[in-house]
Amino acid sequence: MRSTQTYESFDVEDATSPPAFHAKLTAYVFLTCVVAASGGILFGYDGGVTGGIVVMEPFAQEFFPSTVGVPDTNFYCKYDDRVLQTFASIMHFTGALAAFPAGYVTAKYGRTRSMTIAGSAFLIGCVWQAAAKRYVALLLVGRIFWGVGVGFADQSVTIYNAEMATPQWRGLLHILFQLATVTGILIAQVINIGTYNIRPWGWRLSLGLASVPGTILLLGGLFLPDSPNSLIERGQFEKGKQVLQRIRGSQQVEEEYGTILAAQEAEKRGGSPWMAILRREYRAQLILAIVLPLFQMATGINAVVFFSPQLFGGIGSFGEGARGGLIASAVIGAVQVGATLVGVVVVDRVGRRDILIEASIQGCLAELALAGLLAYAATDSSAQMSHTASIAAIVLVCVFIASFGWGWGPLAWLVPSEIQPLNTRSAGQSITTFVQLTGGATVGQTFLSMLCSMKYGVFVLFGMSHLLAGLFTCFLLPETRGIPLEQVWLSSVHDAVLRQHSSVSAAWLHQCCVEMESMISLSWHVN
Repeated sequence: MRSTQTYESFDVEDATSPPAFHAKLTAYVFLTCVVAASGGILFGYDGGVTGGIVVMEPFAQEFFPSTVGVPDTNFYCKYDDRVLQTFASIMHFTGALAAFPAGYVTAKYGRTRSMTIAGSAFLIGCVWQAAAKRYVALLLVGRIFWGVGVGFADQSVTIYNAEMATPQWRGLLHILFQLATVTGILIAQVINIGTYNIRPWGWRLSLGLASVPGTILLLGGLFLPDSPNSLIERGQFEKGKQVLQRIRGSQQVEEEYGTILAAQEAEKRGGSPWMAILRREYRAQLILAIVLPLFQMATGINAVVFFSPQLFGGIGSFGEGARGGLIASAVIGAVQVGATLVGVVVVDRVGRRDILIEASIQGCLAELALAGLLAYAATDSSAQMSHTASIAAIVLVCVFIASFGWGWGPLAWLVPSEIQPLNTRSAGQSITTFVQLTGGATVGQTFLSMLCSMKYGVFVLFGMSHLLAGLFTCFLLPETRGIPLEQVWLSSVHDAVLRQHSSVSAAWLHQCCVEMESMISLSWHVN
């Protein structure tokens, strides 16, 4: 029989009815989360600018001459260049590695300290890339700095916004990060259209303008308050309570403050976040921290975003050649921004699971239909499809992008940040960031070669990944909508809370993990 514990008026035994905290969405916390979410613009701007500057002839002649002057006779094999793919992927590989020291800094020194490092690294990378000449290595150094910035930003901003938000509005405020990401993509794509004809230095302007979101994040890290959870985690109890009162717009914060204290006490007992997340009781959190961003990348979103100018250069509905591809990319970016705005509206009304299931079905059907269309209308010997087929292809890509915009795009970041208790949160977010960026780097490094060799089959692969993601969500993902952050996985209550909010209890996932581990251990002993 469970024992009853009370933390500052929070009755753990009554966990199935989470307390109604005295919290409202204040202008202060909204603006705070908006500034913090500028870290998403860093990530998105890179994704939008990379593919665009590659098709600018002055840039290509200086750094990737092997892609210039190649006869444009094959729809699928336009830019199959290893060094070019390394340029696209190295930022993600670096960001993945930076996620681990970022987790340490975020836990030890606070969320805003990591934001300061992210903004500084991105500014250095902007200057380095915009000033680069002749040697690809100079570009790659700048992108390494960008990777450090993205790794620290992804690690800190997602945690920061989740902790600053009220339970009722956590989904909305957290999706601001994804909204900033897709807005950054669109801004970069529009800038690329404008700088395309500025020769020979238009590409330098495209890269240099990334300093704007970097500066915003740097200033945010310097002047924003740290989250109450982080302050309390580091022993600054009174300051943490004061910040909590300020962001909630009320002096009556004892219940929420008590849950944070309870989580902080559990953290003390749990020891190192990295040791804690490897323990059996947190095995479900570890699996979700890995699987959700893996499915996000397996949808193929980075392939479309990174290389959309190259991909759409063969579609031709917005004009021939590179400029037509840039315009088509901007159209896709606008659709993604609109879909993310839909996600902002529905995420705290519909819930996480239902949105992800719908998005998985829609994305699967769209990508399989796109594969069928390419199989019919795109040939090795033709540089472009017919006008009718190209319009249909853009519509199908928009349908896929829309599903990602309100589904796997924001929620693969939101849910992992929600399901971690305080004592595993920094480690769990580091793992999520590492998997997400490693997946993005893998796609960036391989997509053009896969498109050249697999042709339309690459979209069949992405479509089936959607199907697997939907099945996983349907049977194994708990619902976290509306549950106070520090109650979602509080060890003594999470079974009761999540049974109320999910058709399949997270306890079942936890028990599956335990049984799986026991089977593996038994096989080791037998052998």
